[in-house]
Amino acid sequence: MPFSASDDQYFVHQLPRTFDHVSDSERSWSDRCYFNASTPDGTLMLVTGFGNHPNTQHAHGYAKLSLADGRHWDIDAVRRSTDRADLFAGPMRWTCVEPLQHWQLELGPNDSGIEWDLHYRSRAPLWELLPITLRKRGRVLTDMQHIKQPGDYTGWIRIDGEEIAVDGLLGGRDRTFGIRDNLNIDFWVWFEAVFEDRAIEAWVIESSDGTVQYVDGGTTFNDGRQSKRFVKFQHDVIFDGDRRRALTADCAFVDEDGEEFLVKGSAKHLDTIVYYVPLHPARTQSDGYSHFAWDGRDLDYLAEVESNSHSTDQLMRFESDGMIGHGIFEFLVAGRRYPRYPNWAQAPTWGS
Repeated sequence: MPFSASDDQYFVHQLPRTFDHVSDSERSWSDRCYFNASTPDGTLMLVTGFGNHPNTQHAHGYAKLSLADGRHWDIDAVRRSTDRADLFAGPMRWTCVEPLQHWQLELGPNDSGIEWDLHYRSRAPLWELLPITLRKRGRVLTDMQHIKQPGDYTGWIRIDGEEIAVDGLLGGRDRTFGIRDNLNIDFWVWFEAVFEDRAIEAWVIESSDGTVQYVDGGTTFNDGRQSKRFVKFQHDVIFDGDRRRALTADCAFVDEDGEEFLVKGSAKHLDTIVYYVPLHPARTQSDGYSHFAWDGRDLDYLAEVESNSHSTDQLMRFESDGMIGHGIFEFLVAGRRYPRYPNWAQAPTWGS
């Protein structure tokens, strides 16, 4: 395998191999970043992320934007990659300007109708989740390290030629590395609620019968404090009819000292949601990337998108102990499914 510029520049090897080798040959081993940002009124949400996959020697990037009026945009790009330090895919680039503090997110000129140049800056310390290791029938599904951190965004977004100045969008990010076979995990909720002076960051993973396999999280404060860890995460979700869009989500967290924290989430605008669709037939291929735009008010097309999705990021308004905030309620159902929430009982058509 090639000796890269990163191998020469960074004296941080942990294996007697070049950086394109990792600790396990599992195909899903990846090194990822993810960012989300939204307006306080809940009318716009975007997410973007990048992952290196050294065991398949490719990099994958994506960008998604949704508006309350029903419009959605999705971009995906995959390229061959052996130098893992260069974080780009198609028209997208992610740059760490200052570790733990500042990232630049770029979506350059492309045929999809959306572009942006955004700067994420942290607003509280990161929450370092406990390592996650799960097995199913003896096979490792996850063996990964994961962090979450709330932040503010500045810059600009361009939608169909109209440029929007950005100053004060709230959101967050995560970094994760290791094995993560999403499509064989039965169920998870990944939760981020950003309030004025703090953020609640949490994750729960369950088997199809409701057995809790992993739970962790806590509150990280703008002044640098952090709470005790959560040891329990209970959820009660109500959906939009037979859709996969969550209308409300009541969550209860219990920390190491037995203290309970209640958070009530509600989706003010159902279309400020993004869907993760591994394979979608309507994508338009461009130079090095694919994209599609669609309208959530077209219920037939919405049903098609939902039938091809394994997870969603729903923007929600959160209430807790007199505080009002907003953030992401991520819902994943795959593997053997999750009968408690029958809206997700049907397997995606791409998996049939």
